Amino acid sequence: MFRLSITFLLLCSAISCSKSTQQASAPLAEFTVELNRKNFKEWFAQCYPSHDELKWRLLGWEQHTAPGFRLAKASRKPLMLWLEDGHPLGGTSDHGRELRDTFGDLDLVPVLGKYVIAADDFNRAPKIIDSAQGELIVFTPGGKIIGRTSATDVPAVVEFLTTGLDSFASMSAEESGATISEDLLSGAFRTEDDFPDEGLSLEVFTRAVNSLDINTIKRNPWNKDYIWFNSDEIKRFVKPIKISSKKSLATDLLGRIIDHGLLPPYVGAPSSWDHENTLESELIFSCNSIIKSRSTYLISGSAHYEQDGKVLNVQMRGTAMYDDSRDQFGLLEIIALAEYVDGNNAPQLFTTALRKVTSIDGWHRVPPKALSDYADAYYSVSGSGNPNK
Repeated sequence: MFRLSITFLLLCSAISCSKSTQQASAPLAEFTVELNRKNFKEWFAQCYPSHDELKWRLLGWEQHTAPGFRLAKASRKPLMLWLEDGHPLGGTSDHGRELRDTFGDLDLVPVLGKYVIAADDFNRAPKIIDSAQGELIVFTPGGKIIGRTSATDVPAVVEFLTTGLDSFASMSAEESGATISEDLLSGAFRTEDDFPDEGLSLEVFTRAVNSLDINTIKRNPWNKDYIWFNSDEIKRFVKPIKISSKKSLATDLLGRIIDHGLLPPYVGAPSSWDHENTLESELIFSCNSIIKSRSTYLISGSAHYEQDGKVLNVQMRGTAMYDDSRDQFGLLEIIALAEYVDGNNAPQLFTTALRKVTSIDGWHRVPPKALSDYADAYYSVSGSGNPNK
């Protein structure tokens, strides 16, 4: 069992009427984080999206606009396009979260089956798309808009889709059968293509929670992010490989996990931590078996940061399998339990699940909003072009 004890005293200075006073916050209550080898999987399952939360992804989404139009042309069906600021299958806006819940409702299945359905980030959709908000748009295969709505409740979406089908059915054969020009389907460069499977892609699911007690935890909506490591960086996780060895992850690699995986989804959190302010932070990969070219690891660690009156405390557990013949992780899963404190405000608790994904995982590789935040970090170190070369 890990015990995470924090006594945090913040002195604030306020100047009013040319007179200075000092105020001290009350010490934070001590709490226990129960995270160990035995309950790791239970904690991971609590944070990772459940089957019910993922029902919406079973509907057969085309993940970008262009293939949606092409399939609409081939099937002679209308296209329903789901647009968000950040990809709907990876972004986490309130509107997107509400629609994910809506598309998990079985009442939508019959009407959605009469459409080609696609999802895209309106910031990176082809030029033909004119949108600056989260919404649903129904198109003919030729690109004519039949209807659009920003509604998220099930009855309103069902009515919208039913009306769209009626409008499409009333069109002439010439109008409904027209197809869109390929020239209009060219879109923005997709940065995720720069991060192929030769590197390590970790999907990150974070949830605000009411408690760090596994028995009383309440599941809140998840936020999604990604962390990428290039092929050279992967080798620094576990090499040299030796049975019973314990390797501490390098500070710069751990810093990337902290910055992109363990910043809570709250306004006011630092965009990044100054890693000179880290105290007793490490992530250790302990090798417990080697069979031919495959080695397995138990992962444990903690992080403690203090910066600008803000405090981040994290405990981590995980498991990994590394294939030395391919210099690739076959499996890497980490669960983190954390507390974030901002001044005199109440501590904010959250959990984060990190899992290795590949391009085969489909929607798991769809990037959320602000992909450039960490792509730019790659390019500043690796130069322009593919960071895995």
